Amino acid sequence: MNAETGTGEGPVVTAVTRISAPVEDVWRVLVAFDQYAQWHPVLSLDAKPEQVVVGAEIPGRVAGGDAPEQDVTMRIVEVEAPRRLVWEGGSLAAILGRHSFVLTPQPDGTTEFTDSEEFSGAAAAELIPALGRLRKEYARYGAALHERVEALTPPGSGTG
Repeated sequence: MNAETGTGEGPVVTAVTRISAPVEDVWRVLVAFDQYAQWHPVLSLDAKPEQVVVGAEIPGRVAGGDAPEQDVTMRIVEVEAPRRLVWEGGSLAAILGRHSFVLTPQPDGTTEFTDSEEFSGAAAAELIPALGRLRKEYARYGAALHERVEALTPPGSGTG
C-alpha cells in the first residue's frame, strides 16, 4: 500500500500517537462525541456515546482550522469496540473521507492511536498537495486526544 494513495482509490493521511493510558480509557474519550468541543481543536459533534453503532449519523461542525467553518455529518460504517471506529463524511461528487481510528494496546499498558483518513471522489486528487499540512493537523488532533485522555486517567491505571 502506498502511503500517499492508500489503496489506490485516493490520497491518505495518517498520524500515530502514543497515549499513556489503556485502550478502554482512550476509547471512552474517542466515542464521547458530545465532549469533542472540550478537547478537539476543530471538531464539535452533537451525539452521545450510545450512538456508536453502524449506520448512525453524527452531526457536527468544523471550525477553527484552515478550511471555512462548515456543518458536517459523519456516518459510522464500522465499530469494533474498543479497538476500531470508522466513519465517512462528504460525497463522491466532491470529496468523501473515510476516517478510521485504530487503538492498539501496547505491552507497557499504553495505547497506539492511529488516526487515518482516505479520500475519494471527484475532487480527491486536489488534496494531494495538502497532504503534508493535513498530516500535521491530524498529529495535532492526536496530541489533543492524548492530553484529554491523560487528564482523565488516574495515575498508575494501566501504564508502567
